[in-house]
Amino acid sequence: MNYAKKTLLYFIGHTAVGIIALLYALISNFSDGYREGVISGAVGGFIITGVLGIIVSLRLIRNPKRAAEVEIAKNEERTQLIRMKTNTAIHTVMIYAESAGTLITGLLGFREICLTLATILIVQIILYIGFAYYYYQKY
Repeated sequence: MNYAKKTLLYFIGHTAVGIIALLYALISNFSDGYREGVISGAVGGFIITGVLGIIVSLRLIRNPKRAAEVEIAKNEERTQLIRMKTNTAIHTVMIYAESAGTLITGLLGFREICLTLATILIVQIILYIGFAYYYYQKY
């Protein structure tokens, strides 16, 4: 039940961020095309997923038996191992995809895109090394 309540609070915050972004887009002095992009991104990205998450969380809170099953499954060692391996695989694939994107955009002459992708790669590698060092010291 504790997991369901935390999830509900998360999705309420998620929806609040979407509403704040929507209000900011409506009040701010953007050009019309940019405003529509911000509004559609805020509504699609935060508000809709936040409201759907709130609905799912409330259904989970109303069914304590199912909430207990979900919490046990979430904390199960096998589930945590699968989640860690999935995150590692996604991170590795994205490093290769971003590297390829950096090379391709560099060869095609899209300097700004190339520099942006290269900066993201450098930040990811620095964070990876930092966290690896931290966890090697900790464990």
